[in-house]
Amino acid sequence: MNKDTDHRGHRQSFLHGLKAAASIIALCGLMVGGPVAAAGEEPVKKPGTQSIKIKPPPIKKRINVEKIYYSQFGLVTMATRRLAHERPGTPDLYFVGFGGDAHQDVFLREVQAVRKLFDERFDTKNRSVVLINNPKTVTKIPLANSHNLLAGLDRISGMMNIDEDVLFLFLTSHGTPDVLSVNFKPMNMNNLTAKNLKFVLDQSRIKWRVIIVSACHSGSFIDDLKNENSLIIAASHADRLSFGCSHKNDWTYFGRAYFDQALRNTFSFTDAFPSAAKKVGKWEKEQKLKPSLPQIHVGEAIKPKLREIEARLKKRFKSAKAGGGAKSSTQ
Repeated sequence: MNKDTDHRGHRQSFLHGLKAAASIIALCGLMVGGPVAAAGEEPVKKPGTQSIKIKPPPIKKRINVEKIYYSQFGLVTMATRRLAHERPGTPDLYFVGFGGDAHQDVFLREVQAVRKLFDERFDTKNRSVVLINNPKTVTKIPLANSHNLLAGLDRISGMMNIDEDVLFLFLTSHGTPDVLSVNFKPMNMNNLTAKNLKFVLDQSRIKWRVIIVSACHSGSFIDDLKNENSLIIAASHADRLSFGCSHKNDWTYFGRAYFDQALRNTFSFTDAFPSAAKKVGKWEKEQKLKPSLPQIHVGEAIKPKLREIEARLKKRFKSAKAGGGAKSSTQ
C-alpha cells in the first residue's frame, strides 16, 4: 500500500469516527426519558397488554465494569476491521446479531447459532458481526448496546454499497411494549426502544434493511421501523408474549422455528415466515400458551431486492452442491 492510499484510509476512518461520535451524542439526548424495564424487574406495562416477570439466574463471574467499558472501542474496532468490502455487481448481505440480555444464555446461543447459519448458508462470512451481553463473552465480543450498534453499523455502511447491499439485523432479548431489554448487571445500560433503533438505523444511512426482533411485545417495533425499503419481522404481536427464553434453551420458540427450521429449507426471508409462525402456533397450542401471533411487514420497494438476493443464494448453493461443498439442507 503506498503512502497516499494509507493516508486516505486513515482520513476515511477518522471521518467515520467523527460521524459516529456525533451520532452517539445525539443518541444520548434521544435516550433521556421515562423508566423502562429490564429482565428480572417488574416490566413497564401499557394498558391492555400482557407482562411477565423474569427472575434471571445470578451472574457468578465477577464483572470489572470499568475495564469492560474502556475495552469497547477496541472490541468494536477488532470486530469490524475483519469485515470484507462489498463486491461490485453482487447484492451482498451483511449480518449483525444483537443479544440483549446477559442473564439467560439462550440469547447468547441463539445469536451465535444464527450467525453460523448465515455465514455458511447466506454467504455472510467476513460480513457478519455480533454484539452480545454475557459474562462468557464479555472480554472477546462487544457489548450489545445502542452505542456499539451505532458504531458497528456506521462501519458496515462504509464497507457496503448502500444502494445495492442489504443489512440483516437480528435482535433477541426480553421485551416490553416498544422496549428491548439491554441488561447486564452490574453495568447500567439503556434499554433499546423502537425510536432509538430507528434513529440508529437512519444514522447509518443503510437503505435496504431486514430486521428481525425476537422478544415479547416485539410487534410494537414495526410501526417505527417500517418503510418501503424494509422487511420487518417480529416474534410476537405488540400486546403478546413470545416464548422459549429459558436459560437452558438453545433457541427461543420463534428463533428455532424461523432460523433453525424454516430458513434451512429456503433462501426467502418472506417465505420462511408463514411456516415459522404456524410452527410456533402449534408449539404454543401444545403447551396451552396464549398465541404470540408473530408479525411481518414487507415494503414494496424491497421485494425485488429480496428476490435478487434469493436468486443469487440459490445459484451459489447449487454450485456448491455440484462441487460437493454444500452444508445446508434443501433449496
